[in-house]
Amino acid sequence: MKIPNLTKVIHQLPLQTVLVTSFVTQIIITVGIVGYLSIKNSEKIVTEMINNLSEEIGNQVIQNLDSYLTLPQQINQDNLRLVKSNFLTFNNLDKWENHLWRQIQDFPDIAFIAVVNPKGEYRAGERLENNQFTINIVSPKNNFTFESFNTNKLGEKTTLFQSLPDKDIRKQVWYQQAINTGKSTWSDLHISYLEPLLLISNLQPVDVDNNGIFDGFLNATIKLDHISKFLKDLQISPSSQIFIVNNEGELIANSTGEIPFNFSEKTLTLAKNSNDSLTRFITESLSLKITNLQEIKNNKKFIFTLDNENYFTQVIRYQDYLGLDWFVVVVIPQSDFMASINANTKHTILLSLLGVLISIIIGYLISRWLAKPIQELATASYDFSQGNLQTRVKIQGVKELTNLSMTFNYMADELLTSLNSLEKINNELENRVLERTQQLTEAKDKAEVANHAKSTFLANMSHELRTPLNAILGFAQLMMRSQTLPPQDREKISIINRSGEYLLTLINNILDLAKIEAGKTSFNPHNFDLYRLLDELEDFLRLNAEQKALQLIFERHPDTPQYIYTDSVKLRQVLINLLSNALKFTKEGGVSVFVTPENSSLFTKETMEDNSDKINLIFEVSDTGAGIEAKDLQELFKAFHQTDTGKNSQEGTGLGLVISRKFITLMGGDITVNSEVGVGTTFIFNIIAQKVDSLSIEKESIVSRVIGLQPHDNKYRILVVDDKEVNCQLLNSLLTPIGFEVKEAYNGQQAVKIWKEWQPHLIFMDMRMPVMDGYEATQIIKSEIKGNATAVIALTASVLEEEKVICLSAGCDDFLRKPFRQEAIFNAIEKHLGVEYIYEEDSSSPMVKNNKILTSESLKIMPETWLEEMYQATLILDEEKVMSLITEISENHKHIADSLQELVNNFQLEEIAKLINNEK
Repeated sequence: MKIPNLTKVIHQLPLQTVLVTSFVTQIIITVGIVGYLSIKNSEKIVTEMINNLSEEIGNQVIQNLDSYLTLPQQINQDNLRLVKSNFLTFNNLDKWENHLWRQIQDFPDIAFIAVVNPKGEYRAGERLENNQFTINIVSPKNNFTFESFNTNKLGEKTTLFQSLPDKDIRKQVWYQQAINTGKSTWSDLHISYLEPLLLISNLQPVDVDNNGIFDGFLNATIKLDHISKFLKDLQISPSSQIFIVNNEGELIANSTGEIPFNFSEKTLTLAKNSNDSLTRFITESLSLKITNLQEIKNNKKFIFTLDNENYFTQVIRYQDYLGLDWFVVVVIPQSDFMASINANTKHTILLSLLGVLISIIIGYLISRWLAKPIQELATASYDFSQGNLQTRVKIQGVKELTNLSMTFNYMADELLTSLNSLEKINNELENRVLERTQQLTEAKDKAEVANHAKSTFLANMSHELRTPLNAILGFAQLMMRSQTLPPQDREKISIINRSGEYLLTLINNILDLAKIEAGKTSFNPHNFDLYRLLDELEDFLRLNAEQKALQLIFERHPDTPQYIYTDSVKLRQVLINLLSNALKFTKEGGVSVFVTPENSSLFTKETMEDNSDKINLIFEVSDTGAGIEAKDLQELFKAFHQTDTGKNSQEGTGLGLVISRKFITLMGGDITVNSEVGVGTTFIFNIIAQKVDSLSIEKESIVSRVIGLQPHDNKYRILVVDDKEVNCQLLNSLLTPIGFEVKEAYNGQQAVKIWKEWQPHLIFMDMRMPVMDGYEATQIIKSEIKGNATAVIALTASVLEEEKVICLSAGCDDFLRKPFRQEAIFNAIEKHLGVEYIYEEDSSSPMVKNNKILTSESLKIMPETWLEEMYQATLILDEEKVMSLITEISENHKHIADSLQELVNNFQLEEIAKLINNEK
């Protein structure tokens, strides 16, 4: 059909048909597109979720392996210290028996702990499957017969449990490995002679005199069945699987429960010969993709298909510095996550068809409802045109048709009646004024409601932001407490902590920012270190600049005062706004900040007066970015205005410069901008500040780190209540190492139950929780007589000051805000329980000896090669190497050797690493 004929046919269709057709067509198209995009998006989300889950599970497995395999190394290091202190020797192994028997009882996952000397004498403490402990002996005196003795409760040998002839330990594979390696290493995987257990040993040769002749060997052997139990307990999804193989493809552990070895033949099972079909399939598929597992450097991801089912597979290489080389394989079938999506797809299709049917019915009814009054209006218009001036239409239909009908009737009335008198017009005008006044009153009420809603929203958002920030700052502070954290990582944690503290400052001032619109923004000056503020901003923004390969330059005039009196929070916010914009819109080159003091070169301020302490500070923030067009410069400082470059970046709100100008005005200055398209932009602003003396700057107090409780203190019980598990974990991790007994509850109902059964001395109570909140739980506890003996400290992320009054009125004994500092937690406990702590400064410093302080300067007497070897040895905790290097220090500097020796004896190798790192 030709287009003109089709148009003619459409013009002849009734309005009702046109409305129904167009309405239904749009519904069908919309439902189809939404359904298709929903299905595709679901598949994409599932794929991303599986990949993320696979990475997370892999990281958990790696962390578990690191933790689990560290145990035998620590045991050997402990025994090595006993040998070097001459507490135990290799010449008399009988003295080892009771020590090894007691030591094996402390480690359920350790199979046996052994010691052997070059004569072939062997002693071991072994834990059997039924928690039976034995002492094992091999000696030339018994013709190298392996004898295993039962023990009594005192660790004394009783009856012979088992005897195996011709077991000269010097012929064992692990003994030969220890000799060939000459240092701490792992043995090959091996299977126990007595029980079906897969084992691996950490071997530690010992050369007490450092003469190159080994005096003996230490052996700590760990069971590997724990790894399979851990993998099985992960429970990723119903059909998922995790298994670990060595570089020969032999199974080490798996989540299927399959025993990875043949006990009778004492051989490991190859993954390709596994009893599990999925394990075999994945192994064979990997062999087709990777000819040699050694090709995997970090991790690789694959998708294998079996019976039209996709299996997402990730292979992670696990290595340690002792030579361990394993591979973790995580397999997740897509069907475990797609079943519900497929079911929802079917429901979506059925609902879409039902929706189309309902839409046709509704469209028909609506079109009929719309067409009827239009037809009546058309008929009345025709009658009116024929001279029937009494014709009126019935007011009905939607708002627009009602208005049209009313207009028609009004027009007819106007033609039949004369103009109203002037008095009537005045009355109508007065009525309109009253109506408009009423509208303005209603608008004012709505505005007040909106302002209240905005304040509530900001308060809630501040609460939601402070809750995760509590975990970030808390765990960052916990990591800073670690004595084994390398200096470079400690600096990174310090940056995270400082950034988190700054983010907290911003969150605390969110509500203040809202005061700008109301004209109630306050100016809060105080003394601070300007140099430090600029250095912190440089550290804070350095990473962003390096990621974009940009130069970030901070310079200041030599006459710029270091200590000034003004509002540092607002100055920091202005600089961050300007620098963030500069970094965002600069692709190459760099961003610079220059600070210079001037009396009145760029700005004239009445506030300068004659006070010599007053100073006009000029800040120039320049970039080599895209620049700003002239048409945008006039509108740059208007709210929600963005330049074309800003709109194209799809970032920002257009409020940053508005807020910055307001803050600069409060600080007595103004801001200008110079820009050239394609060259760059420079913002220049000034503030009026007052120079102050360094003595007036509030110094940060050096808080002694709490490391334990005084020995005479009781065992205090503390209950942590929070619906966020990470917050409970944070306080538990902080308090348990100090010596407190800690339990957790995740709502007020659980807290009350634990309080009644456990009677804690102190409760940290979150106030906003499901099931039962902290207010109700506190009231229940304090309503009982014994509840007065329990101190309840409220923990809340609310920023509202009235929240403190509400918490105290509910019965709380004290009030802390999240995020909290560790010192605040310890001070609160000390305040309410009267505990006495052991601080890090309480113990004598190993860095002071013979009235001489060990510093980085002290170590400059040693050559660079010695410093580098010492630094590497401390990083890998090689005490033997450290002690050897200390002996190279001459007698003229004996105090340095003694100080380093004291650090080693106190297990503070990281302090030596810090001194060497500072010297570098």
